[in-house]
Amino acid sequence: MNPMRGIVAALGLTTLLSALMAASAAKTPRLPDDPRDVPREAQLNVVVAKADLNGDGTQEFLYSVNALTGESDPAKGSEVIYGVALAGAGAERGPLLWVRHVMAETGRPAHDGELAVVDFDGDGRSDLLLTWDTSLSANRVERVAEVYTFADPANPRRVWEGWWETDTRRDQDTPESARTFVRRDVDLGATRRAAGKTLVLRKTTTVENGRRLDKPRVEKESFAVSMRAVDPS
Repeated sequence: MNPMRGIVAALGLTTLLSALMAASAAKTPRLPDDPRDVPREAQLNVVVAKADLNGDGTQEFLYSVNALTGESDPAKGSEVIYGVALAGAGAERGPLLWVRHVMAETGRPAHDGELAVVDFDGDGRSDLLLTWDTSLSANRVERVAEVYTFADPANPRRVWEGWWETDTRRDQDTPESARTFVRRDVDLGATRRAAGKTLVLRKTTTVENGRRLDKPRVEKESFAVSMRAVDPS
């Protein structure tokens, strides 16, 4: 569990507000553009990975940073930052190629950000799956996902975005008759067979209209995409 989700779950929204106000009072520094420069006192979680995004044989550095912004408003109190950078020579830091500040760019809350490196279409190049939660309730999950392909690491293409997980089973603000639990994951085999033209997801529904299903219902969802810069003829 990511620390931000843990804070929400353990403390509740009221106490989280107090924690964010304390961070604001402590004058948490404004978050820098580069995820590598986020001050330690603002960091909730940092993940660094390597992947060859454009198939040139060189691995780029990938960053996922969950951070406190110092804002007292819970909707703006946390940020998820993703970044791609080149490797530097020796101890030298390579240049930042691409960055995404989710909350600042979408205008919606963002926490519990995660990054997965997957070759979705089987072309030998790594793609990225980014997910984060937009809910400010400890009893509700509203997780969003984006899929990016990187023919040029400095100019990624977002080929899909949508809801990744919704869980309102314990949400007191959702009528019991409307509560639901739905999760998605990628059908990698079917997506690769589509050779970059279709993203195939498995949608698993466990709770629907407040009722737990006797057996989770699994459905296939297909989305037309263009994951390759040039589709094979």
